[in-house]
Parts: sequence; structure tokens; C-alpha cells
Amino acid sequence: MTTRIEFDGEQFNTFLRCLSNLKGICNDVDIRGGIIRQRTNDLTSVFEIDLTTLIGNVAIPITNLKNKFDILKTFAGRDVVNIEIFEADTESESYYIIRDDQYAIKTNFPSLDFMDNKYMSEDERDGIFLLDDEEMILHTQLSSMDTDRVRVVVDNFNTKSIQFRFENDKAMFGTSTQSKDQKATFKSDIPINVEFGENAYISNLSAIPFCIEHDNQLDFKMFKDPQQNMTYNKIKTELDIVDVCIYSRSALVEDID
Repeated sequence: MTTRIEFDGEQFNTFLRCLSNLKGICNDVDIRGGIIRQRTNDLTSVFEIDLTTLIGNVAIPITNLKNKFDILKTFAGRDVVNIEIFEADTESESYYIIRDDQYAIKTNFPSLDFMDNKYMSEDERDGIFLLDDEEMILHTQLSSMDTDRVRVVVDNFNTKSIQFRFENDKAMFGTSTQSKDQKATFKSDIPINVEFGENAYISNLSAIPFCIEHDNQLDFKMFKDPQQNMTYNKIKTELDIVDVCIYSRSALVEDID
């Protein structure tokens, strides 16, 4: 079976921007049915990127994304870029060709069993992240300015996490250096739906979902597991016409400092 995708320059740039968000945190990208749904290398987050508005319901497995991304960028700026996907009965005989009017690169399909970042089904996702609106702790939005600040600070502090702190009926989130000599507060006085009483609680989250490139606000929701001190976290945003969701889990512990 042969499938042909045609991008104009703007559409191909959007495709590159989506992959750019993953090239530093995923070794591979396994696109199936036009969807990316996979764990990051550090297993802290699950990215779900709906590319169907750009590429339809195709499958494109990309290994060694960091290097392949540089190859894909050589097509940037062209008025028309095509991807032709040739799916045979076996993976070893399948391949895809990326081309413009003069330049073409052919890549064989890799063995999906040996990809580091494997595709996750919707059932598997829903079995891991229990997003019950009745258990929602908080719901807030972050602008591009907010996430630009997060990105700069976590890089400068050389940290991989941010912290939400809950006290009474408010939450704040920020981060610090490992030695605690520098601290940053990104947002405070966030209303919460759960009364934590006299004790304050904290939850440490991976900073990765808060550092992505995006066009609209990050819509962030945090839910509590009713059976244990665990939170389920979901970020939803857009890159041009592409919907992006990021899921994560984090422990909820009493703040004893």
C-alpha cells in the first residue's frame, strides 16, 4: 500500500515544530494512525500529539529522532514537501521517501520491537491516568510568557522538576536549585478544590511538559487518586492546528520543612 502526504511550507514547518518538542526527550517517534502517543525517555511523561490534521491516518516510525530531525530540516522553506509511504507485508520491506522538487531521501522502516519509545494505545493510557473530574485538585492556565520563564529557570537552575505546594485552599508552583540557595515562584494563589487542612502538601512534577513550544495557553489540570496519595496531571495545548496533550503522575506528600 502506498500513501502520499503533501505539505505546503507552513504545514511542514508545523510538522517540524511538533517533532522538535520531542527530539531532546525521545530517542524515537512511533506515529500510528496519525497519532504520536508515547513515553519520554525518562518515563516521567506521556506525549500525545494528534497529527491527523497534517498527515491523515498514516504510520511513520522514526528512529534516532535527534539525527533524523536535522535531515528533515533540510526540507524546511520549500513550497511543497511530499512524504510517500510504502507499506509492504513485512516491516523490513516497508519504507518512506521524503522529497521536494529536486531532493529526495529514502528511509527503511525500523523494527518496531526495537524502538525505545513505543506507541501507547488509548486503553493503556486510560488505565494509567485516572482523570476523574470529581477528584480534580486544580485547573489553571499558563501563557507562553509563563512557560518561557519555566524553561529559562529550570535550565539555569540545572533541575528537572517543578514543585506544586498546597496549603489551605491555595496552591503555588515553582522550583529551586538542589542546594536550595536559589528559588523561583512561577505562579501563586491558584485556587484548589481540595481542603488540605492544617498541613501543607507538595507534589514534584517533571519540568518537561512545562517547557514545550506551544501557540496557545497550556491548560493544566491535576487530579487526585482517591485510593492513594498520587496525582494525575494533564496538559492540553496546540501547535498551530495540532492538538497536544501531555500526561504525568506524581506523588503527593506532606511538606515537613
